[in-house]
Amino acid sequence: MTHAAPTRLQACATTLRRPGFSQAVVRTAGFNFASSMVAGLGGVVVARALGPTVRGEYAAIFAWLGIVQMFGGMGQPAALCFYVARDPGRGRDYAATSRAMMLTTGGVALAVGLLLAQLLAQGRIGVATGYEIAFGSSIISFVSASYTFPLQARDLRRWNVVRLSQPLLGFATIVVLWRLGLLTLYTAVVAVAATNLAQLIWAYCYCRRTDLAPGRIRVRLIRPLAAYGTAQIAALTPATVNATLDQLVLSQTVPPADLGRYAIAVSLTSLPIPLVSAIGNVAFPRLAARSVVTEATRRLQLRAIVGSAGLAAGMLVPLALVAYWLIPLVFGPGYRGAVPLLWILTPGAIFLACGQVVGDLLRGRNQPVVVAWAQGLAAIFTVALLIGLLPVLGVSAAAIASTVAYGLALAVMVRSLWRLPRHARGSGPLVPPAVRESLTAQVEEG
Repeated sequence: MTHAAPTRLQACATTLRRPGFSQAVVRTAGFNFASSMVAGLGGVVVARALGPTVRGEYAAIFAWLGIVQMFGGMGQPAALCFYVARDPGRGRDYAATSRAMMLTTGGVALAVGLLLAQLLAQGRIGVATGYEIAFGSSIISFVSASYTFPLQARDLRRWNVVRLSQPLLGFATIVVLWRLGLLTLYTAVVAVAATNLAQLIWAYCYCRRTDLAPGRIRVRLIRPLAAYGTAQIAALTPATVNATLDQLVLSQTVPPADLGRYAIAVSLTSLPIPLVSAIGNVAFPRLAARSVVTEATRRLQLRAIVGSAGLAAGMLVPLALVAYWLIPLVFGPGYRGAVPLLWILTPGAIFLACGQVVGDLLRGRNQPVVVAWAQGLAAIFTVALLIGLLPVLGVSAAAIASTVAYGLALAVMVRSLWRLPRHARGSGPLVPPAVRESLTAQVEEG
């Protein structure tokens, strides 16, 4: 017996196999790489112009800023992407509601950050000012997120352009300050704040063009956004701990110059992440938009995991082989101490890059709690290893702790992903199928 129309399962499989997916991954990887490169070049300018001590202070400020932004955002960037993809008809109202939520929680996080600025600076007045400026600019980041992440679900091309705008403008500003002899820790932090504002304006203009702004705050949308955001923050908190606890601890326990060298090693081993994470950036909203999971989904997951691990290893292993000569050449002789740290961090960076993709696959299948559990377990290992090894090994202890934690988190997430049901139905589409397919096609073309 033949059927006149494909089943929903067949339609889902066809969507996941469309060439547009691969093209979107390649485009997103290109934007990610460009963003990472210009941000990295800005870091090189700061490192060479200001030296290891100021580079360490700069790294400490933005490590702590990341904590403020994480708690202030309360998981809303991922929640926005998920619900705009799942329920596109109410995208503008989801964005407006989430923005109000982030301004509330972000205000609390900002106040706490400002209170801690003097303590974190350890009596250094100029550094304390840098903390205050960075924390103050976090409100811009919260508003910007409410206009940026809905674009990930609606228009990938514009989302990519918005994300590239800040590092590109930031790099240009830092170069200008350097050439004018005005580059200091203070002006570098101000440059980041100013370019974040420019990114916010750009994101708002794009949301207006894609019917994601303006919107209205809807009380009934707070609960689903808060529920997903809570699960996301439960995953994001230990993940951020794993990614930044090493630098947070070092910022308070070792000389700034040591942290500066460690930050350079972390930056270099993070090079594959922009390319690798493109796989998850594209897969997340597409999986979220589907109410049916098929064998095609599992094949997509396998390709994503193997591809991300292979790409990360292919970039980092050659880098580790030439690091002994490359780091002093690029950053200066004062950074030679970063070389052994880079060697220790290399396997951990491969685990981290692959783990970010697996985390996006789990979030796309509405399993952020699994990511939270895996990252929480890894965070426990991070803390235990830092306590046990830091007094003995110093800065190297942070590299060892990070590598072990990233590997553990990846193993737990991969195991959990593969244990999910082979065929699973969601709660069903929240908008008419024809509208959903039209919006999905727009994302793929973007």
